[in-house]
Amino acid sequence: MKKNILASFVFPVVFATLAFAQTPKELVAMLPKIDGWTLSQEVEVFTGDNLFDRINGAAEGYLKCNFAEMTSVDYTKNGTEKYVTLQMYRHATPFDAFAIYSAERSPGPTFLQIGAEGYRAAGLVYFLSGSMYVKVTTSDDNPETAAMMEKIARTLAPKIDPAAALPAILKAFPRENKRALSETYIVDSFLGHKFMLPAWRATYDKGGKEYNMFVIDGKTKAGIEKLLGDYAKFNRQKSTPQEGAFVTPDRFNGDIPMLWRGQYLFGITNDSGADIDASALLRQLADAVK
Repeated sequence: MKKNILASFVFPVVFATLAFAQTPKELVAMLPKIDGWTLSQEVEVFTGDNLFDRINGAAEGYLKCNFAEMTSVDYTKNGTEKYVTLQMYRHATPFDAFAIYSAERSPGPTFLQIGAEGYRAAGLVYFLSGSMYVKVTTSDDNPETAAMMEKIARTLAPKIDPAAALPAILKAFPRENKRALSETYIVDSFLGHKFMLPAWRATYDKGGKEYNMFVIDGKTKAGIEKLLGDYAKFNRQKSTPQEGAFVTPDRFNGDIPMLWRGQYLFGITNDSGADIDASALLRQLADAVK
């Protein structure tokens, strides 16, 4: 069995029903007993200081999403060397957890109603619940193991957060032509710009051509005003756009239709030249944001 333990805490596993996960010990206590499987007493806990040792180069993306800690533990099938691994990533907020979950979400997965959202593919079940992004993985392709993994996920998710839901702002994106499970939250360097604030984005297809809609929450009107001021400087514009509709001549991305309303900035990138009414779509998106 694998393991190069770099940071671990070993403690007795206690099975209990807890409302929210606050510590690695509480998380493990939420895991179900599974007939024919043994939950390891050995629990590894990784922080930002050593996450790279477990997931190598992928760690950078987690750290950008306000990663707090990852708890890893195995189930081993009795009498065999087969195992299922849980990696439970805790982030600062549900938004941060969604950011890394959505960035890693596989194209065309089998959607599962687990937690806020989940999916399965060969050898894995991933889900989002509260501030936790949980991965259940195995190298065993037995259908019984796949069912066991889903059982773990369905048991654990509501214990982490019984009211888990996707960020409400995602409901604002127009449904027509939207690609399923395409919503993401980009926390760093949106559109390739370091000065950009985090952005919510969804991908659309029309007539075989792709375009994206996005929302940036500046928290205040002044927050968006500062962002647009930095943007104008980058684009060598003589003045900062005023609140309302305008087109930004992005030096990296071409012309971007935008709409500024209060603390929110809405926009569309359409490199493919999809036949859309950008102004109408931006108004529809802005009207739906609460």
